[in-house]
Amino acid sequence: MLSDMNSITTAQSSSPTWSANLPGWTVARGRDITESDAAFSAGIALKSLDDLIRADPPWLGCWRDRLALKSAAVAARMFGRSEDETLIRDAVLLTQPGDDPGPAGNMFLATRMLVRRTGTLATPFVKELAALLGIRWDDSLSRFQS
Repeated sequence: MLSDMNSITTAQSSSPTWSANLPGWTVARGRDITESDAAFSAGIALKSLDDLIRADPPWLGCWRDRLALKSAAVAARMFGRSEDETLIRDAVLLTQPGDDPGPAGNMFLATRMLVRRTGTLATPFVKELAALLGIRWDDSLSRFQS
């Protein structure tokens, strides 16, 4: 029994291995690439990305927040605002808890809520999202069941 306690165990990797490269059989060989070849490769790339996300790597939360920040910056530009990613990030991170981070900061908080969301949407979630985006709440938005 004591000999078991002195034995060295090897650590098992809990994360599956994932390759960023497309499999060799997805690349067209010996001919020009057509639109259908490009569509097929795009589908394989999306499937590979889906596999990566489902593997739940430890950095996934940071990546989702980064995507939310990029989305908020694009949305701000679409609304005619001048804030870029740096200004939006600073507006959120340098604001005291409970203070208003401003319209662009609220856009980031809304997009972050969306990228972190899993499962079904319920009325309280939609109400909070509408408040962050500055959308006036209307009962027609409450088609979601709580």
